[in-house]
Amino acid sequence: MASKTIEDVLFPWIDVRVEGVSDSSGILVVEAVSTARPGRCPNCRKQARRIHSTYQRSLDERPLGLFRVIVRLRVRRYFCDRGSCSRATFVEQVPGLSARYRRSSTGLVGWLRSIAIELGGRPAARLCRRLRLAAGRTRLLRLLTAPAVPDRAPRVLGVDEFAFRKG
Repeated sequence: MASKTIEDVLFPWIDVRVEGVSDSSGILVVEAVSTARPGRCPNCRKQARRIHSTYQRSLDERPLGLFRVIVRLRVRRYFCDRGSCSRATFVEQVPGLSARYRRSSTGLVGWLRSIAIELGGRPAARLCRRLRLAAGRTRLLRLLTAPAVPDRAPRVLGVDEFAFRKG
């Protein structure tokens, strides 16, 4: 039987390297570094070549047993070298773990969305407290917003028959 590394257990199929794990009062803190290839600029889609800096993000992750898990992820900020691009720098996102402007991992957001769909506001918040997930009713209801509008909208809209005289 092949032995598994901590990366295989905590982050399967995600390009991160775990540098340390510490436990403090029921919270498991995982120090991780992104090992993915350089990202692409979100505006012009050109692949980055130069690193601007690095910084650390804190992401809430799905609980592991009785422990709440926080991932301290070190990510890289890149320069966009295309002169016509309006974005000077951008931060890499780790697919399967992080998303822009999020403080929770994509896996945790998926769990919370599923709970919110099934239970709604206050009952979902009570279940989240029992599961040691940090989510209130307003956050759960915010996850239920309408899906994004597609990039290509239909050209012709049908109009139902309507008559003022018939009321």
